Amino acid sequence: MPQRLREREQQKWLEAFLLYLRTERGLLETSVQAYADDLRDYLTFLARRGVAPTEATTEIVVAYLAQLQRLALSPATVSRRLTVVRTFHRFLVREGASVHDPTLHLPSPKQPQTLPQFLTVAEAFSLLEHLKALTDKTVGKQRILLLRDYAMLELLYATGVRVGELVSLRWESVNLETGFVRVMGKGGKERLVPLGRAAVEALQRYLTESRPVLERGKGSPFLFLSNRGKGLRRETVIRLVQRYAQSFLHRRLSPHKWRHSFATHLLQGGADLRSIQELLGHARITTTQRYTHLVTPHLRQTYLATHPRAKRETEPLSD
Repeated sequence: MPQRLREREQQKWLEAFLLYLRTERGLLETSVQAYADDLRDYLTFLARRGVAPTEATTEIVVAYLAQLQRLALSPATVSRRLTVVRTFHRFLVREGASVHDPTLHLPSPKQPQTLPQFLTVAEAFSLLEHLKALTDKTVGKQRILLLRDYAMLELLYATGVRVGELVSLRWESVNLETGFVRVMGKGGKERLVPLGRAAVEALQRYLTESRPVLERGKGSPFLFLSNRGKGLRRETVIRLVQRYAQSFLHRRLSPHKWRHSFATHLLQGGADLRSIQELLGHARITTTQRYTHLVTPHLRQTYLATHPRAKRETEPLSD
């Protein structure tokens, strides 16, 4: 097949696959673009070997994975790339373009089990209170942006939403009277997450004093806006969270660590795993269970302090 026709075929299947992810899988646009970036890398690999996507063999896919490992990519990245390739080939079989799935019997690379990193309650409160104080003593355009950022961080901590979910929030998704926010999660699944008092107050100030200025009469449907009146980009949120964490806590912090902090602090406070699963929008309880490892020291201290048979013999037992 001539090179130009091969490239045209690749582009056709790429566009069809992305449409499938948007419409039938209901993925957020940020997730769709992440799939697109990974798939383009795989399609480039195929093109260099003169192989059409519908003609890829297991040996070709294995060669691609070997190339990723030679590039010293992390097991998590290789596993993610394989997931994208696997989903793509299943799509081709589903569409009748391929007879078999070359990834069918390929195992995913083993990944080391890492525990989520999170803030302590004191650290979370410290960052938020510092940002609130800065907001209160700042004037002008900078205050408008600080009101937005403070409301955004309070919402992240109050709900544990993903960054993609945050930037996709519409202003009508927030009900300050009832104290709930409607979140559209992975796979187009909607969930309601309650808002605490601090988040409600921060959002009220942002919606009253800041957002109307940022909107500039453009009628943007998104909750959090840039200074140009458009919805915030995912990269902007990540950069802002990192900036404030470095300024107030002198440490690196990603928005996803806010999500880990949200879940861990709920569990430490006595929330059950099923409730946390619903709030986080996890499809499987096993995903939520990893947070139990984070609170083991806390649970042990509680146990030793409260169980009558856990006390040391030298301590008098109370009635």
